Amino acid sequence: MKPLTSAIIALLALTGTLRAEREFCVFDNGLTDIKSAEEQATLLEKLGYEGICTRPAHATEDFFAAMDRHGIKISASYVVLPAKCSESPLPPEIAGHLRKLKGRKSIVWLALTQPDASDEAAISVIRKVCDLAADSGLEVALYPHVGMLTSTTAACERLRKLADRPNLGVSFNLCHFLCQNDPAGLEATLKSVAPHLKLVQISGADEIPPGKPDWQRLIQPLGQGTFDTGRVIRTLDEIGYKGPVNLQCYQIKLPANRHLAASMKAWKTLNKEHERP
Repeated sequence: MKPLTSAIIALLALTGTLRAEREFCVFDNGLTDIKSAEEQATLLEKLGYEGICTRPAHATEDFFAAMDRHGIKISASYVVLPAKCSESPLPPEIAGHLRKLKGRKSIVWLALTQPDASDEAAISVIRKVCDLAADSGLEVALYPHVGMLTSTTAACERLRKLADRPNLGVSFNLCHFLCQNDPAGLEATLKSVAPHLKLVQISGADEIPPGKPDWQRLIQPLGQGTFDTGRVIRTLDEIGYKGPVNLQCYQIKLPANRHLAASMKAWKTLNKEHERP
C-alpha cells in the first residue's frame, strides 16, 4: 500500500472515531408536547438520540428511571443561578440535583444571570458549583446566553480562567453566537476555546445580521435555515472535539416526533457528508 493511501485511511479512521464518540443529545425543550417521561424516553430511543439535556425542575425520580430503562444518557443539566447568589452553600434544590447526578458523567451546564455582578461574586458562585459537582464526579461548562453575565463564549472563557477549577470548561451555543456575532468568526471562536470545550449546542438557523434576537429564525430543526451548520461539524472535526452535541429546540412549534425525526435525519446526513475526504 502506498504511504499516501495509508495516511488517508488512517486520517479517515481517526475522523470516524472522533465522530463516533461525539454523542448527539436533545435539550428537553424539544419535548414539551410530551408530558410523560416514559413517552419521552421511548421516542428518543426510537429516533436514535443518545442523550438528553435536562433541568433541575424536570429531573424527577420518574424521569431518571425512564431514561435509564431506555438507555438515554443524562448528557447535561441546565442550571441557572444569580451571579450574586448569597446562599452558602448553594440553594438546596441545586445541591440536591447535583448529588442525584452522581455517577452519570453528566455536564453541569451553568449560566449566570445579573450581568452587572462583579467578577468576585460570579467567581464565588462558579467555584461553589464546581466544587459540589466535583464531589459527584461531574464537569461544569459555562453557557453563553444572550442577556446574562455569561453572555458570550469569550465571556465564559474569561470567567473560566478566573475561576480556575480543573472540572470547569465552556460551551458553544450556535443560536446565541449568531445572535451576537458576525458568522464569519465561528471557526475562530471554536478554535479559541478548543482545549476547554465541553459541550456544543446546534440547531438549524438563518444567517441574519447580529443584534436583536429572532429565535424563530435562529432556532429551527436541524437541516433547515440558510446558515451552513456543517461549518460547526467540520470545525469540531478539525479541533478533535469528542464531547456531546446538544440539539436546541426552543419554541419550535412542530410536534416533537416530527421535528426531532427531521433533526436526526439531518444530523446523519451532515456527518455522512463530512466523512468524505
